[in-house]
Amino acid sequence: MTDTAPICCGIATRLTTGKEIYPHRRDLHWKHFYKCDRCGKYCGCHPGTTKSLGTPADAATRAARSNLHDNVFDPIWKSAVTTGQYDPEDHKAKTRILKAARSRLYRYLAHHLGIDRDACHFGMFTLEQCKRATEILSGLSYRTVRDWHYARVKQEGKAA
Repeated sequence: MTDTAPICCGIATRLTTGKEIYPHRRDLHWKHFYKCDRCGKYCGCHPGTTKSLGTPADAATRAARSNLHDNVFDPIWKSAVTTGQYDPEDHKAKTRILKAARSRLYRYLAHHLGIDRDACHFGMFTLEQCKRATEILSGLSYRTVRDWHYARVKQEGKAA
């Protein structure tokens, strides 16, 4: 996730716009994408930048990444305020809770995938990693993630 073009098929990808990637979607024409001219895989960029969101992917991988993010990962951390012990009426507290919950869930997933937390980004996942992450997170409650987090904090505190 840098401003440099991602590598695909051994070459740097080419910066293009949504006009090329999604010619039928006028609402995406202004967005930036990196596309591999050898295989056709592509990835988007952070809004308003040319900073890659990840690695170029084929349609199946892009769909798996999107599904994992929107339908599996996000509902877990977004449920943190309803797990009890929190006052969802306090907007600042809710924002802090959700930020912590998202971070904890990323750490949980990285730990269970056996990868470094800094490498745990859906835009970098392969199709196989998406499938594995979906298996790990399916049916998981945020309360389980929170309990796992506090157990690790307690364990690390004793080791220090």
